[in-house]
Amino acid sequence: MTHSIPIERPWYRQLLVAAAAIGVAVGVLGLGYLGITGKASEAIFGDPRTEAFSGEWWWIAVTATGGALVALLRPRWKIPEEVPGGVAVIESGTVDHRVAPSWIAIAAISAVAGASLGPSFALVMMGGGLGSWVASRRWVHDDDNARLDVTMAGIAGGFGGAFTSPALGTIVVSELAPIPKDRYVEGILPQLIAATIAFAIYFGVVGTTFLNSFAVPVEEFQTWHLLVGVGLGAAASLLMIVFVLLVKGVQALADKLPQGLARGTICGALVGFVAVALPLTLGAGNDQLSAVIDESASIGAWMLLAVLVGKMVAMALSLATGFMGGNVLPMLFVGGTAGVMIHLTIPDIPYAIAVGAMLAATPGAVIKAPIGLAIIAVLSVGLGPLTAAPVIIAVVTSHLLTTGIVTALKARRASVPDVPT
Repeated sequence: MTHSIPIERPWYRQLLVAAAAIGVAVGVLGLGYLGITGKASEAIFGDPRTEAFSGEWWWIAVTATGGALVALLRPRWKIPEEVPGGVAVIESGTVDHRVAPSWIAIAAISAVAGASLGPSFALVMMGGGLGSWVASRRWVHDDDNARLDVTMAGIAGGFGGAFTSPALGTIVVSELAPIPKDRYVEGILPQLIAATIAFAIYFGVVGTTFLNSFAVPVEEFQTWHLLVGVGLGAAASLLMIVFVLLVKGVQALADKLPQGLARGTICGALVGFVAVALPLTLGAGNDQLSAVIDESASIGAWMLLAVLVGKMVAMALSLATGFMGGNVLPMLFVGGTAGVMIHLTIPDIPYAIAVGAMLAATPGAVIKAPIGLAIIAVLSVGLGPLTAAPVIIAVVTSHLLTTGIVTALKARRASVPDVPT
């Protein structure tokens, strides 16, 4: 008799116990990381500001100092110049627990210094590093599946706090993780256990959730909204291509600067200048997106366009500085802001569909987690089963179109820059 879950095997029962323990540890560690970096960033930069040039000029000194500090610490801690993003780490299925502490420390410095990056990278390294360490002690030689599963369980636990939902953390990780489909249920159960426990700890202390955090009016579904989803998916694909070109251009300019302290200081200062001019470009973007949605009428479409471009430039500069952090939440901000701008420009496109579709389809253009991203968007703006359909169509359209463009370019032997995820 074949079992979809090998509960009769001792190693799997031990794995479930390890996943529960990791969930507790990652929940506490993630809560501490998010709490410390969040409070420190709030103390320095305050609440989101929506007006142009409403930032403080001394912010430039803060971001420049952060860039200089990161530039000094990275070579001392032997951190390579090219570091894979959180999504790439998950897709690889491996986390080096020996480098995780130093990478997390750089991510924390980056967050406090005002880098336009999110916490997902640190949480991936935190949970995955802990899972990898447990695997190195318990499953050294005997079972590759156990080592992979416990590492992914740790990452799912980290995402349980980041997205404040055990289901979302699990779904996103399960879509990205290199776990064979015939082991899907076997692999997802430890992830769900770790994510649920981490979520319970986070929510039990903080008492808030990322879901339904955006007050967006939801209109009645109409059939033509499905075509809107196709159009928004194409717009998200174009937006991601623009972002990739911006990253490539900024990196090319940064490469002309001397490596090390000079580059970190100058690029860090530029991150601060963008923040002074457009304060909504600061940080991961969750609180800033709430401000964009709540005050969109007073901000206006042209200002939102400036914020959109500024955010992408700030992300590119943050990466060029040497700051480390996640790109998922910043991409969600870019997509959500683009959705608000599209609705203001074309009011016939329903607000919730514009925001939800762009929120999911922008990162969905390059991140192979369409289900998780669609659910994040749907629940974040409070869409129902029918109004969710255009969002799902937008994600699929965006990913297929972007993949088709990249495939065509590679067929012509054109150079295609990597997308930072």
